[in-house]
Amino acid sequence: MPPIASSRKVTAASRSSKPKAAVPSGNELVEKPGDGRTTSKAKGKQKAKDESPEQRKISAMIDVNTSLQTLSSVAQSGWKANSEEGRTKSSALSKVSAAVSRANEALSCLRVLCPDDLDVERAASSMMNKLLVLEMHDTAVPFLGNMHAHLLALLGIPGHKASVRSASTSKPPVHLLSLPLPTISPPADAVLLTLISTYLMYAIISLAHIAIFSSSSTTPDSFSAALLESGTLLTWMPYCVSLPGKHIDTTLTRAYTVLTKSCSSLSANSRSTFFIRMYALKCLLCTSAGTVQPNTFWDQIQKSCTVYVRCSSPMSEAEELSIAKLVSESLGEVVQIAQSKSSFVEGKSFVLLCETWASFAKRNNDLRTLDRITELMGPGSSSCSLAEVDGLANNLSKLDISASSLKDKDAVVLECARVLTVLTKVTACLDANSELNDELRRAQGKLQRALERLRRACIKILEGEAKVQSNVIISLLMAISSALEDAFKQNPSKDVLTSSFDSLFALARIRLKCNDPDTYTPTLDLLNHTIVLLDSTPDHVNAIPASARANYVRCISGAYHNLAGMLYQSSKYGGAVRFLKEGCLLGSRALQLRAGAMQDDPEDGEREEGWKQLEEQMFRRWELLAVCYSKMGDRKLACDAFAESIKAFPYGSSGLEHLARSATPSGAFSANASTKQLGGIIDRLTYAATCELFLPPAEVSLFTVLKPGAITDEVLGLLLERQISTLEPCLRKDGVQIILCGLLRDALSVYKATVVPLRRVRVLLKCMEFLWKDGNADGGETCWTAEHLGEEVLQLLTIEDPVHDSAFVPFRLQYTVAVHLWLSLFAYRSAGSPMTSTVSYHVEEACSILRGLVPNSPTETNPKTKRSPAHAKKSPKEAAPVKKPTRAASVRTTNKARAQNLVTPRPRKALENVSNVIQSTPPKQARATVDVQKAVIVFDLEIIVGQLHMNVHLLGLLGLVLLKIKLLEALKRILYIMICVDLASEYVKLGKTKRANSIFARSSVTLKSSDVSDEVRISYLLRYAEILALGNNVLGSASFYCEAMSFSEASPPEDKALPTAERIRLRAGRLERAAMACRVSAAIQYSRNNVVGVLECTLQSLRLWNRAVDTLSRLSQHSSKPTKATDDSNPFVATPPESSSASETRSNDHSRSLSQKRLMDGMEWRMVEGLLSTLLRLTHVYFTRGSSREAEYFAQQAQDLAESVNAPTMVARALMRKGEIQLYQRQLNAGRDGLAKAAELLRDLPGVDAADMRRLNGDWNCLNEQAQDARDLYEEASAMLGELEDMLSSFDGSRRKSSVTLSPQAALTTAGQGAIVPALLSDILRRHIWLLRDDGDPTIKDLIERLMALPASQDTKGEEHALMGKLTLHSVYDQFRSDMFLSSLAESTIALPMGMTSDRAASLTPSTQDILGALDHAEKLFWADLTLTADRGNVPHVRETTINLALIKALQTSLGKGGKDGPVVAARLLDASSAITLRREMLEAIQYKFPSVQIDDLEWPLITPSGSSLPRKRPSNFRRLGTTSTEEASDDDDSSNADIKVYWDSIRKTYAEQTSDASLLSTTAMLQFPPHWTVVHISLTPDKSTLFISRQNGSSEPLMFCVPLKGRRESDEDEHLTFDDALKELAEIIRLSDQGTRNAVNVRNDDPQARAAWWAERNTLDKRMQGLLENIEFCWLGAFKTILSPVSPISADLTANLRARLEKVFKRILPPPDKKQKQTPRLSDVLLNCFSSLSPKCREEELEDLLFFILDLYTFHGIPVAIADIDVDQVTVDLRCALEEHAAFKNKRGNVNSAPVDDLHTFLVLDHNVQGVPWESIPVLRGQSVSRIPSVSFLLDRVRLASIENRSEGVVDRISVDPRKTFFVLNPSGDLKGTEGRFKPWLEQMRSVGWEGIIGRPPSEQQFLDALERKDLVVYFGHGGGEQYVRSHKIRHLPRCAATMLWGCSSGSLKEMGDFDRVGTPFNYMLAGCPLLVANLWDVTDRDIDKFSQAVFDSLRLTPTRGEEQGMSVVTAIAQAREACKLKYLTGAAPVVYGIPFYL
Repeated sequence: MPPIASSRKVTAASRSSKPKAAVPSGNELVEKPGDGRTTSKAKGKQKAKDESPEQRKISAMIDVNTSLQTLSSVAQSGWKANSEEGRTKSSALSKVSAAVSRANEALSCLRVLCPDDLDVERAASSMMNKLLVLEMHDTAVPFLGNMHAHLLALLGIPGHKASVRSASTSKPPVHLLSLPLPTISPPADAVLLTLISTYLMYAIISLAHIAIFSSSSTTPDSFSAALLESGTLLTWMPYCVSLPGKHIDTTLTRAYTVLTKSCSSLSANSRSTFFIRMYALKCLLCTSAGTVQPNTFWDQIQKSCTVYVRCSSPMSEAEELSIAKLVSESLGEVVQIAQSKSSFVEGKSFVLLCETWASFAKRNNDLRTLDRITELMGPGSSSCSLAEVDGLANNLSKLDISASSLKDKDAVVLECARVLTVLTKVTACLDANSELNDELRRAQGKLQRALERLRRACIKILEGEAKVQSNVIISLLMAISSALEDAFKQNPSKDVLTSSFDSLFALARIRLKCNDPDTYTPTLDLLNHTIVLLDSTPDHVNAIPASARANYVRCISGAYHNLAGMLYQSSKYGGAVRFLKEGCLLGSRALQLRAGAMQDDPEDGEREEGWKQLEEQMFRRWELLAVCYSKMGDRKLACDAFAESIKAFPYGSSGLEHLARSATPSGAFSANASTKQLGGIIDRLTYAATCELFLPPAEVSLFTVLKPGAITDEVLGLLLERQISTLEPCLRKDGVQIILCGLLRDALSVYKATVVPLRRVRVLLKCMEFLWKDGNADGGETCWTAEHLGEEVLQLLTIEDPVHDSAFVPFRLQYTVAVHLWLSLFAYRSAGSPMTSTVSYHVEEACSILRGLVPNSPTETNPKTKRSPAHAKKSPKEAAPVKKPTRAASVRTTNKARAQNLVTPRPRKALENVSNVIQSTPPKQARATVDVQKAVIVFDLEIIVGQLHMNVHLLGLLGLVLLKIKLLEALKRILYIMICVDLASEYVKLGKTKRANSIFARSSVTLKSSDVSDEVRISYLLRYAEILALGNNVLGSASFYCEAMSFSEASPPEDKALPTAERIRLRAGRLERAAMACRVSAAIQYSRNNVVGVLECTLQSLRLWNRAVDTLSRLSQHSSKPTKATDDSNPFVATPPESSSASETRSNDHSRSLSQKRLMDGMEWRMVEGLLSTLLRLTHVYFTRGSSREAEYFAQQAQDLAESVNAPTMVARALMRKGEIQLYQRQLNAGRDGLAKAAELLRDLPGVDAADMRRLNGDWNCLNEQAQDARDLYEEASAMLGELEDMLSSFDGSRRKSSVTLSPQAALTTAGQGAIVPALLSDILRRHIWLLRDDGDPTIKDLIERLMALPASQDTKGEEHALMGKLTLHSVYDQFRSDMFLSSLAESTIALPMGMTSDRAASLTPSTQDILGALDHAEKLFWADLTLTADRGNVPHVRETTINLALIKALQTSLGKGGKDGPVVAARLLDASSAITLRREMLEAIQYKFPSVQIDDLEWPLITPSGSSLPRKRPSNFRRLGTTSTEEASDDDDSSNADIKVYWDSIRKTYAEQTSDASLLSTTAMLQFPPHWTVVHISLTPDKSTLFISRQNGSSEPLMFCVPLKGRRESDEDEHLTFDDALKELAEIIRLSDQGTRNAVNVRNDDPQARAAWWAERNTLDKRMQGLLENIEFCWLGAFKTILSPVSPISADLTANLRARLEKVFKRILPPPDKKQKQTPRLSDVLLNCFSSLSPKCREEELEDLLFFILDLYTFHGIPVAIADIDVDQVTVDLRCALEEHAAFKNKRGNVNSAPVDDLHTFLVLDHNVQGVPWESIPVLRGQSVSRIPSVSFLLDRVRLASIENRSEGVVDRISVDPRKTFFVLNPSGDLKGTEGRFKPWLEQMRSVGWEGIIGRPPSEQQFLDALERKDLVVYFGHGGGEQYVRSHKIRHLPRCAATMLWGCSSGSLKEMGDFDRVGTPFNYMLAGCPLLVANLWDVTDRDIDKFSQAVFDSLRLTPTRGEEQGMSVVTAIAQAREACKLKYLTGAAPVVYGIPFYL
């Protein structure tokens, strides 16, 4: 409405007599009715009083306009009061409420000020419109009341003032629907009429909504009654003709729409609904012409009447007459209104309506109405005569409806309708005459016969082959049907009723068009009419007997069902429901009627085929209805229909009652088609009610759904069991647990213990299973505990003669086994103290029964005759021929597979390929424990196979190995294939390879002759391949592996149509098989000594196991919180995602998915077991590789996993592995604590783990020098294994001979007698033997014999060789000590080569020859050991073996049998003993340097038939990783990357092909190095008593000294400096230095005293460090330190001069030479060159070293030396003089024949024991160019890399670094301000020459990595080695690494790891290919190390103005810078260099 601009007055003619109302005051205004506000604020009141009436009017107008605008804006926003937003969005509601209140007050004010103004009511009408748009109907009512009152006033209606007063009262508002017409004259003002019509329309809209949807006093009945009163909208329409037609049509159609929609929410059979609907149609009829079409209107009228009548049935006769009268009168009113409209009461639809109207009029015998209808339909007579009847019958008889001359079908229809109208009239006349004469009866009979002929002719044509669809015939048939109906009502007859039904059925079939939903209702009306007709004559029982009535109802039900079937086949499920619902109800009614008829008239109770079919099909009809509901999505109604189907099931005729007493649930529901279908119905009902509708237990359980007494308890219990089995797969879904618990309770209440004990046992076992899967199922009741359930089951099983359960007695053994298995599992879950013993007891009980089921007959070994093989596709019937036909079957098949129902899909079986039938003939005298008296034993394995597998895995987790084997042996006879695999695996773990081989041989025969699934076959082949690989049968293992891979590749893809849970399990199974394949591939690679392949496959297996566990965790109903890693020193923080980091991620994943998780089923047990074994396998692999941190990490992960699943034995096993690692790391206290925890877990548990525990405790005692305790423990462990062997032999059948021979391909290695756990026993025996080496105990020989008799693997055989070699070497030392001549050899320094030559070999005494023979034998043993273990053996073991070989080579040399290659071999051996782990890690690091292919872990590793690994298949979407596009990469980069890749590939190939062979070690690699490079090895023997120092140089002969550390410096006053003492002193100095460094921050600059004290302490430590290094040189090396002097070739004259002077000295003290000896022994040139650098100013002790060394050489060459006669002091003086003279001679002559060497360089290869010593700062090396390398192989690698980098060929002695390609990191942590201040200006200057870097902030990891990869030099000034900024594995995997300077504290420190190789940052850079690394061995102060580094930079001339010429190497600069420090040792000795020299 536009804003109110002016007042509009009513015309004077209409309002002249009404006085003008006085203007009310302000107080009166606010008290007017409104929206609840009765007062206003005081300020507003005062303001209102002060305003004039005109101002108040204007203000009110403004308020109205504002309110309208507010409501419009809210409406435009889409807000509605009845919407969800309207109920929640309070802001909009508040805004609307305020606007309504304001408008109400304003309108009230305006009505007072302007009572005659129509614009005020127009404004009120606009407000009404807005409120209705916002659906605020209740709010609109007060507005209606106000408008109603004022409209009455405007119309001049008396009593309007009372109406105004009552407008706000609580009177029902229905009176607002009408406005009385004025009594004087109707209004003529168009505006007023518009207001009235609009008001009445709004009243209808508002009050219709209130009547329908509100709980107010306005009801539909009062609303409809008010519509029928005068003054409503229709009453006013004749007075509104002057209004625009558009307004009238809009008003009426809107009223029609609202009323029609309101009717849809009301009951269709309500009288008020019919009134409202007819009123709405009258409104539609009053619209202008063309608004509605006549046919459409009359169809709506007919539909409304039909729906009302149909929904009102059934009803009494009086009610029927009343309704017919009401409808007839209503139709008369409508037709009367329609007659005023031209051309409206004509047409086909109107004629059909008239026919319907006539039927209603006829029922009331309303002849006047019939005449009126006849007149409307056409001319006719109103009289009824016999002549008319005769003529009509004759005409009908002569009518040929099949004639083709009928053209105008509509005319024919109209004519037939008129004739039938006359017929109806005649019938009414006949009905009106109570007494009929004979003539009339004759005429009536003639008419009926004519109708019957006509009816049949119509049906024949309509249902003929042509199926002619003629509207004429159909209309005629409908008329005939009506006539027959009338005839039946007057004279009930079966014949007439049958004809009438037949006609209606035919019409229904013809009328129904499946694809036309509009035909459904008419068709349904036709069928509904049949039942109405049948029920319309309840008093005529004699005419229609009860049996006939029941049969009619059955036929009607069938008609409904047949039409529903047509709709269902056409997928019209909604239409089918309408027919099915009626058909099912009528079918049930028919059966009830027939039951009553049979009781009243037994003679009529014969069973007819139709009734039998109905009884059998009734439940299927309900099922079809339920299916249709399901298709429509209405699950609730579907469940109701399913329930009705179950109620309607014929339990007696189907045999289910008998099956309930004699069969298991699975057998009962698969016995026949009916029971199968019933099972499917129960499944669908139970699943939908539980998982889709979430109904409460009472509405799901059939115990309450079925009426009490409807079926027997036995059948009810069977149905409940079916419901239970249906929900079992869905147990993890929400709410299922509660439902299942309720079903179990109902089943227990049905199965009474005193009546059906065995069936109750069956349910109790289900309760135990449910309790296992859901631990909260007890609901607080004590009876729902495993103990109580098990106790009741065992008690019920003792009932001897269960009369009602006699059919289930054969299942007693099965139930007994099941309850024991459950009790075993619950004992595990309870985690109580007697857990192990309880588990053992119950498993023993179950095992004894299982073993008794199948006798040990001689023919048992033939699997073909006794065992039904696993068959995944055959049914039990197809598998029956496996049985012997001549033998009485002792076991019945009880678990036939359930048939798949088309409607009800069943979940797939979890175990499809396991034979579920046991054939067993018990012995004649059954054991008492079995208690079997009958010849038939039924054992349904499918029921307990899951429990069996869980118990098998449980026994493994608990370490009950023997019991596990015992159970597997019993199950082997029943579940053959997979049990054989598990059993064979257990035997292999125990070392029983022969027994495992026999089992696999038999199972292979069965597998080939069986049709098993691919999954079972793959698992079998993989397990067999793994066992063969463990037996080193690589070819056989690879063959089976490839066969399994072929089956896997041929497996079909995942079926996405399967249920989610099943898809998850299938996916987990696929992951499991892939993990097993990786494990097998790892075993094959292990047998091939491919350790890198082993790790790669095992890590992939770990990732797959974790993925499998994660996949299964989706089925878990409990979410677990992630657990925190327990190992703070996680090595995988620095490992790659492709390898170790992936395992870290997955390992943490398993903690998330399995922390505190209860394992539910066998698959979860398998996954956990596989994951545990893989973690322990990784622990072992990393342990043997020497990576102790990784091994400890995985052991911790295994411990966490085992703890989360409550596996104490597995926890103990992981703790033992950790303890063993800690013992090797020399963390004895930590190892002791871990072993103590493991021992507590293994308390009183005999077995392999207990024996291994004693072995480890023995090792701990050995390390703590408690030899006797260790011996006792070793003896105890050995005895335990012996007892275990005896126990195993008692039941495993190991003494039986196998009659099956194996093919050569599948043969296992079975050398020696089978012993239990031979590897562990070998370890125990070796340790025990070694402890007894000095005791002379005769038992040592027996132990050695036992050791030699054990079956040998590659690892144990090598260690046996090592033991025998050590024993031999030990005996050699014993001979040394007992031989007077050789007694000093063990304490003498030995040189290789021997150091002295002569013209004849020294004569060898017999003892010496024996010793040499023993050494030769020991050497062979050690070489044999090294051949077997060098690649994959334990690092400490390999190191010890190589050192022992070097020691043997030294001893042989000292005895004159060293050979020419002795020094080279010894040096190569020392090199091989260094950095063993690093060499192995290099192979792993290389494969990640150029990652090119992303592989899915599900892809199996590829191998050749010989077992060699193949590269992975490149995926189709192959994309190289880590590279830029070709547009971005330059040619130089591509060439460089290609060269680097070729380099690393060659390195990988070199390392992979390295072998430990004496012939290969005899060649030196020094010729590949520059002549001024010297390589020095420093190694320590395992007992730390002897130091090996070797020197190799390309220009001189190699030299080695074997220097004893004990005895040479001992005196009464001083003890010698032992190795341990030196390291302790070094560690103490470093500790104090670190402490002082940390305390420096507390020393203030203004405190000179504190500063002086701090520096004094630092100087003291510096002196201590200097003294320690000098003592190391003096005490350990002595005169032999010269081997570390720079090697510079000297002339032959100098060598001869020194030899002459020394020989002169020794000639004086040696006896005269033997005359037979032509030449006295001479010192070799290599020794003379070495000692020529010995300073004449050396100490006396060093000269004594030289003296005794040379004397020993003479002695070994057969020259007797009397040491006691020698004046040692005098000889040392002579030696000093000789050295002085030689030095003078050398200075005088000079090195005339030697070329000057610019840059001599020494490389140190240090043993792990001595890597912490700063050798570079001992006096002999200080100031020299010295760097460290891990081994010579690494030096070769760096030389090759340098040649690639320098683009040069030939020998390379350096790597050139471009100083412009430098990256620096200065003070990244921000707290080294002093360092930043000292170097920042210089670094900023260096940016001008190309340097890049970061100052004062941390670099990103990628920045650091890019710098290392792309730059030539990286300089780091910060804390540590930058480990906090870049992960170590990222550095390792770099394809290229720049030369690096790490100036941080301890950046070059290698962490001590006990017997393992050290680890640290330098080795990460070495693996990355770093040519040179500068780093610090310990913590240093920033100022002093800054001086050091500045001196280095100055020496290298790193300035912006530096020239192009090369200066000194960085190594030389480092050596010289040591003197630049203030603390020349505490700081100066810390920096060391790794790698080769580089030059700028």
